[in-house]
Amino acid sequence: MASAIGILIARSADAHGKTQNARSIAVHSVHTRRIVKSAQNTSSCTSFRLLPLIASLCSVSLWRKKRSPLSRSSLAASDTENEHQTRFTAGTAGCTGLKGTKRMANVMTVASTASTFTGQTRRRKNSPSQIGRNADWTRRDLLLEIEKDVQELWEKEGAYQTDAPFEGKPEKYFVTFPFPYMNGKLHLGHAFSITKAEFAARFARLNGKRVLFPFGFHCTGMPIAAAALKLQESIKQRAGGEKNEDERDDEKERTESKEVEVMEKTFKGKKSKAVAKTGGLDQYDIMLALGIGEEDIPKFTDPKYWLEYFPPLAIQDLKRFGAAVDWRRTFITTDLNPHFDSFVKWHFQKLKAKYLANGKRQTIFSITTQQPCADHDRAEGEGVNPQEYTLIKLRVKEIPEAWDLEDTPVFLVAATLRPETMYGQTNCFVLPEGQYGLFRTKEGEIFVCSQRSALNMYYQDILEEKENSTSPRCLMSLSGQELVGLPLEAPLCQYSTIHVLPMFTISMSKGTGVVTSVPAEAPDDYICLRDWKTRANWRDQYNVKEEWCVPFEVQEILTFDGDGEDEASFASAPAVCEQMKIGSHREKDKLAAAKKEVYQKGFYSGIMNVGAYKGQKVADVKAKIKEDLIEKGEALAYFEPESKVVARSGDECVVALCEQWYLKYSDEAWTKRVREHVEGNFEMFSEASKNALSHAVGWLGDWACSRTFGLGTKLPWDEQWLIESLSDSTIYMAYYTVAHLVEQVKPEDLSEEVFDYVFGITETSPTSLSKELLVKMRKEFSYWYPVDLRCSGKDLIQNHLTMSLFNHAAVWEDSSLWPKAFYCNGHVMVNSEKMSKSKGNFLTLEEAISTYSADATRIACADSGDGLQDANFSTESCGKTILRLTNLQAWAEDAVKRLPDMRTGDLTFLDQVFSNEISTSVQNAHSAYSKMLFTDALRCVWYDLENLRSQYSILTNGDVHAKVIKFLLETQTVTLSPIAPHFCEHLWRKVLGKETLVVDEKWPEVSVDAFLSRQYALIQGSLRSFRLQLEKYKASGKRKKGKKNVASKNVAPTQAIIFVAKSYKPWQVEVMKVLQEVELNEDYEPVDKNFMGLLRKSINFDKQVMKQAMPFASFLMSKEVKTRGPEALELELPFDEAAMLRDLTEVIKSQLGVKELQIVTETESVEGFESQRDSASPGKPQIVFQTES
Repeated sequence: MASAIGILIARSADAHGKTQNARSIAVHSVHTRRIVKSAQNTSSCTSFRLLPLIASLCSVSLWRKKRSPLSRSSLAASDTENEHQTRFTAGTAGCTGLKGTKRMANVMTVASTASTFTGQTRRRKNSPSQIGRNADWTRRDLLLEIEKDVQELWEKEGAYQTDAPFEGKPEKYFVTFPFPYMNGKLHLGHAFSITKAEFAARFARLNGKRVLFPFGFHCTGMPIAAAALKLQESIKQRAGGEKNEDERDDEKERTESKEVEVMEKTFKGKKSKAVAKTGGLDQYDIMLALGIGEEDIPKFTDPKYWLEYFPPLAIQDLKRFGAAVDWRRTFITTDLNPHFDSFVKWHFQKLKAKYLANGKRQTIFSITTQQPCADHDRAEGEGVNPQEYTLIKLRVKEIPEAWDLEDTPVFLVAATLRPETMYGQTNCFVLPEGQYGLFRTKEGEIFVCSQRSALNMYYQDILEEKENSTSPRCLMSLSGQELVGLPLEAPLCQYSTIHVLPMFTISMSKGTGVVTSVPAEAPDDYICLRDWKTRANWRDQYNVKEEWCVPFEVQEILTFDGDGEDEASFASAPAVCEQMKIGSHREKDKLAAAKKEVYQKGFYSGIMNVGAYKGQKVADVKAKIKEDLIEKGEALAYFEPESKVVARSGDECVVALCEQWYLKYSDEAWTKRVREHVEGNFEMFSEASKNALSHAVGWLGDWACSRTFGLGTKLPWDEQWLIESLSDSTIYMAYYTVAHLVEQVKPEDLSEEVFDYVFGITETSPTSLSKELLVKMRKEFSYWYPVDLRCSGKDLIQNHLTMSLFNHAAVWEDSSLWPKAFYCNGHVMVNSEKMSKSKGNFLTLEEAISTYSADATRIACADSGDGLQDANFSTESCGKTILRLTNLQAWAEDAVKRLPDMRTGDLTFLDQVFSNEISTSVQNAHSAYSKMLFTDALRCVWYDLENLRSQYSILTNGDVHAKVIKFLLETQTVTLSPIAPHFCEHLWRKVLGKETLVVDEKWPEVSVDAFLSRQYALIQGSLRSFRLQLEKYKASGKRKKGKKNVASKNVAPTQAIIFVAKSYKPWQVEVMKVLQEVELNEDYEPVDKNFMGLLRKSINFDKQVMKQAMPFASFLMSKEVKTRGPEALELELPFDEAAMLRDLTEVIKSQLGVKELQIVTETESVEGFESQRDSASPGKPQIVFQTES
């Protein structure tokens, strides 16, 4: 039976392999495993009934392929059927048979495919169906072919190879992007962030700047080494037999089933970043899903092989994406690149003198790798730091005989952030079902706490170690219920004895599992103690004696600023709990809100009402009380991660006291210099980003920069240590400037003196190298530095970007060599969902390009959004973009052919208007590009210009001017080129017949006539208004015959009269004169929000006019001024409105479908229609329609 199922699936897979990558088959892992297991456990006859179902699971992609061409979209333009057959076979080799079927199901689950991420396996909604239901992907393939040709052209021309000039110093632009980590292929998230640097670099080039955009690849740190170790384990398990794999699959199925069950109860858990990306598979299956053949997978157990395999793939993908990168300057990190290795050592020699120190410090620590775990080494918990607690020692006064500890002192230990409140203790809480242990400290005492907290204490040198182990020695395990009732002596407590009580809401994943209770200042403690005091049935159920809780009253320990004299003290928690009507300590949400309010009040406003520091502010004595407790031996300092941290090696991290090298980012003088730079002319393009960076500069503390496991550069003076992955990548932008030259030097010759000279630290030229080469390298650095723009995801603000500024400040005293600008973007979602393999919407860069083309992907990235908010990449938009691009190409080709036959000579009014509007779009696009608002820039050069082209053709009835069309073609080709460079290069050379490269062109020089812009706005606004009135007229079914209205249905008018007013009414003029004096802010809003009150005092109208004046003023300010600015308050238009409309008589008649049109000014008389005439105002003409019988 097993082999039959395997053969059937293998045959189905083989059929797919001829046309489709293995990743195109998406089978839900849970259901597949259940079907296979069912087949295994049933009779032979019954099992064969399942074969068609299993086959259908494997055939779903083939069925979709027949339904839609989209399933072919995962094929790269250069891929052949045989190549895909080979790749499929490699990815699923050894997957025959029942257990092989399970393995293939795993691979299928994580595989991300074109058909999946466009909704192909579930719906056709997101497929680019605009191309046609039965159409093929000819349009997409055309774009891919164009891109291939253009990339070959750029390569031949060396389009992006840029050097410092021999003479002079023309304006330059140096843009960089944090090099991606090479533990896999580049994905859409990388691409989205890279486009920000890409668009900016290309735009700067169009503005005449000499542009450098280099790109390197990061390999330092733990992730690659950890993945290699995981792969070794996966291979070892497979070599151990299929039974191990079955057990692992069974466990995975149970886990996934449990997740489904939990989700059905709407109690969702957050997946870690690693789980979300991999779908929870082991490393072997992940490698299969990446398209790596089983015969090659063992090579990846050597971390160095990753560095050979993935960087070339990344370069290939980025070239296909059209990245304007000078690839001569690319490099990888770690000591496998001895030149860069020498650079990092030089960097750290510079840091050592002033900003490096060695010693023991609390650090997030991976137990598996036995070393600190920095941000880039984490699968979950990036940005999390050690949190310091005060560990309160609650002495057990009567030790149970069963514990057999003789006279050894025993303490329940509770971690608190508020040691000043210990004066108010009334009891201690434990979780009844929680598991606790007895652990011996190095001082010979016994601590009672959770296993998890004991592990933290062990690595902080508090607990005694177990022989030949990496965990503390546990003398005995107990449940929380077994601790209930223990009598305790608590430090600072006003009761001589308190007792242990149950609390059902304690988290064993935070703190020690022991909670010391201060009901005066902790809402949870107050409500829980109240429950035990008032609920006799609870006491009976959990064996809680009345004397353990009932006699204990709230001890008020703080007073607050503003309390009355008769209120000597005030217990915060009881008052807030009563106010919020909290009935039980199980009401977690209410208690969380109450806790936040009470804690903030206690710290910022609280005044001690008891103890040695009575009368002093909590904020002033909190640290002193903690120090007193520690000095007396009644407490000690204890650390935990602020929240859960999972290392890439898979283990949950602890806080350890580690001997290590660390960077002193807390140095006040160093911090001050960086803060002054940030608060100066440093550009972040958004206030939120600037605030986040400023906060990070002040918040960044000492940083552990040394490791013992992973890849990287060794500390030059202490080679037992590796430099961690964030610390070796803070000033490598300087290395880019000489990366293409430095390889001419032997690594051992790259001395500190050489780098000092090249990077402008000293003027003394070393004699060990060629003078000519040294001068050339120094010139490259001095020309390109500083970095003009660094683009990054927002998650790097808190570490890499801030550290980059600090390290520049450490190496170069001259702040003019520090980075000038950072741009940060949010994460990218796909079809409004977070991108992950488990959701089937994970896109590698290769897949995106092969499916939609590079330029359609780039346009979709530009259209996804800017700024710190998460962007949304729409696959449906990609499909529409393919259609729009190819339609634009077809129109451009046709327009160029028809140029000789188009109208020439003098430009008409409409020609001038539309040329001016094209110039306006170009000007607006320049502003948007400059501000890194690429969605707005795309709108200007893509959507707005397309709309102008359409409107121009409509309003001229197709009689367009050759000069305007040529101007539109050339302008759009150049201004769109930063976003869609391949397509624009093709238009420029192949359609427009230019001999230059569009990437070498200059931004169009345009001037905008404000009067023409206002006339165009008036034309379009008036036509919209006229059409609305036309629809109302038709719907009303009225026509005028003589002086009588005769009912008729949907009668089209034959005549129209437009009333035009040259000036406002006298009362309107008076109102507008007053409003002209109102001060406006940059958003054209009144600075004084009471401007209407001032207006009312400034005008003196009768009651009837006042009823019109106030709404008129409000409308002007809220609508017209808000939209158009001060020009909306001009008393007359700067042009003749009536004359303009008369010039457009034929256009208006054509648009409205009337035979006769009359333009009437306020000085001309027409019988009737007084209401419409009276409603007209400058820039707001009114129209009436008539129908002749």
